[in-house]
Amino acid sequence: LLSKFKDAMSKSPPDTTSASKLLSQLKIAMTSFTSLPGTKVASECDPKEIQFARDVYEHACLLSVALCSSSPEDARTDDKGFARHMAQVKTCYCDYSSILPPSPLQFQLQGLNLMFLLANNKIAEFHTELELIPVDNWVNAFIQYPIKLEQYLMEGSYQKVFSSLGDVPAPSYSLFVKLLSGTVRDSIADSSEAASETVPLAEALRMLKISSAKELKEWITSRDREWELDEAAAIVRLRKEIKADIEMPSQKLIIETLSYAKELERIV
Repeated sequence: LLSKFKDAMSKSPPDTTSASKLLSQLKIAMTSFTSLPGTKVASECDPKEIQFARDVYEHACLLSVALCSSSPEDARTDDKGFARHMAQVKTCYCDYSSILPPSPLQFQLQGLNLMFLLANNKIAEFHTELELIPVDNWVNAFIQYPIKLEQYLMEGSYQKVFSSLGDVPAPSYSLFVKLLSGTVRDSIADSSEAASETVPLAEALRMLKISSAKELKEWITSRDREWELDEAAAIVRLRKEIKADIEMPSQKLIIETLSYAKELERIV
């Protein structure tokens, strides 16, 4: 079953239908194991069973990403599946490394997990996970890529982020790269709204890395932003000017102040 599962995932694109069925069968088969990640300490486990479980969970992570990628409209729906399987994989990497041979997928999945956190704007969790990876391994291309993107985000160098998104270390990163581009656009949009009420259309397209006014309209709708695109004037109204009439109840304040003064004089 495991070899069939791996074969289904190795196809281009992955055969997600067959892989999903095989994953269910594999999970059922593993219920008969005496050793599963998190159930026993490493010294009491059967290394073959733990390695088998690690291989299953590693490819289950890739399956979750593939399922999201095949349904762009539901790109975030299998995040819980990825996170759940990744938690099992991390247990194997951290708690059972003494009885397991190195996994050829370890760096890819650790980097993929960092990308998952970055794309969902979970910066604190990103740094927590990064601390679990030995510093010597940060030079690995799979780990270095999300580190570089996170540094650009913290600097506010959003254009550097966009320019780096096309240079992914593995196809599995493409989904979270797409989600990250949406996160970056939201950050740019929030900053623009706070800074001004309108921007030229050409500048909005450049900042958001959007190619046309039509695509910008679709993006505005998808993000539920109350922007107005005026193609005739070639501007984008980011927010309406708010003129608040602040009423100062001066007479009431004067009466209360005098009352407080009388009370203080009486106390003294």
